[in-house]
Amino acid sequence: MNSKTFIRRSLLLWLALCVLGSALLYAEQLRRQYWDLDRDFTSLYSAISAVLTQNESVLPLLNGDEDLAALRKKFPQITGLQKTRNRPLDGARVEPTGANQYWLYNPWRQIRVQIDLTPLLATSHRFSRLDLALRDAGAKSISQALWRWQRSFTQHTQPFMLSADAEPAWLKVKAWPFLLLFIACGLVSGAVRVIIWQRLQRQNADRRARYYQHARLNTLGEITAGIVHEINQPLTAAQTWLQGARHQLRQENAEAVGQALDAALVQTRRIGELLTRFRRHVAEEPVALQAVDLAGCWQQVGNLLEHERTAEQVRVTHDFSADGRTVLADRLWLEQVLHNLLSNAIQAQQERPTGWVHIASRRREDRVIITLSDGGPGFSPEALRHAFMPFYSGREGGIGLGMTLTESLVERMNGTIALNNAPEGGAQIVLHFTHPESLAHG
Repeated sequence: MNSKTFIRRSLLLWLALCVLGSALLYAEQLRRQYWDLDRDFTSLYSAISAVLTQNESVLPLLNGDEDLAALRKKFPQITGLQKTRNRPLDGARVEPTGANQYWLYNPWRQIRVQIDLTPLLATSHRFSRLDLALRDAGAKSISQALWRWQRSFTQHTQPFMLSADAEPAWLKVKAWPFLLLFIACGLVSGAVRVIIWQRLQRQNADRRARYYQHARLNTLGEITAGIVHEINQPLTAAQTWLQGARHQLRQENAEAVGQALDAALVQTRRIGELLTRFRRHVAEEPVALQAVDLAGCWQQVGNLLEHERTAEQVRVTHDFSADGRTVLADRLWLEQVLHNLLSNAIQAQQERPTGWVHIASRRREDRVIITLSDGGPGFSPEALRHAFMPFYSGREGGIGLGMTLTESLVERMNGTIALNNAPEGGAQIVLHFTHPESLAHG
């Protein structure tokens, strides 16, 4: 996961936390509004209930002759005191006279007091409607408010009911909790994403370590197979010459024995040189490229493969232009490249009675173009696509590392290699190398 993806996901996580937290915080602030109003309603109910209790307590003690001014000092809700005549004992005890005002009767003493609860209900409150009414006063209009309270008083002589409505103050919420929430969500999301990022980095590091380990094992296997592939031919040739020397020795042909042993010695020396160069290739030690005679390398390769070429009756020809005989390369690596290409060309024509291989070179500006053609069947479409892939081989029993190693060596010598089929038939391989004079002019 790259840094842009990490930042994008962190922002999305922060935004999700902010939205969810804001919704919960907003709901909590509305809940607090409701409970604040509920406490106000309960407090107002308790205050009115205490006044109603005072009314029921003081009314039986009055006879109608008390001084109203003195009475109001102790009971400010009493605004009037009158005597009545012939009031039925079962008559209504409460008679409303206006908003929050009523007469409270005592038929046994034939008196009544006027009660005014307006001061209590007129206190500052946040209700959209606050109403005190008799419980049997008839049906009231149905409120559409979101929040509603309603509670009856327990005083049986004053059967009132207190009701209130309110709407949430949707926009009157505190802003600073949201700011703290956004900061906290940023810290939490950042911490979470850092933890996830560190865990992903550890997992990626573990995967890279396992990958490098497998890559090293695969590379080691490829190099080992390449060594086997490259030394197999000179080793086979050395065995052939040694068998020939033993045969000539039985026939007491000393001169032929000497020639066979010399040829076997050349092959064993080549094996040693190949192993040394493989060690350098594995260690990726820098190799100094120098001017190498292409014709001399081709002659050496032809001598090494003389037995195979003669056995398969393959005619080898060359045409090196005067200005295209020298390339900037490593001598042994160039011999190895030409050796692999010539060996493959010979093997491709082993089922034919006769065959041919032709190599030509020419110079184009600061490059030397080497073209190797043969009279074989050419490359199949599959071989053209996969020839340089490790362990791919177009012939049965092949290891599939010859062309892979060839491409690697050519590239390390700053060259290129391309495979195609000649118009007249047969395989055609084109190599490009740097001409030594290009360095002198550069």
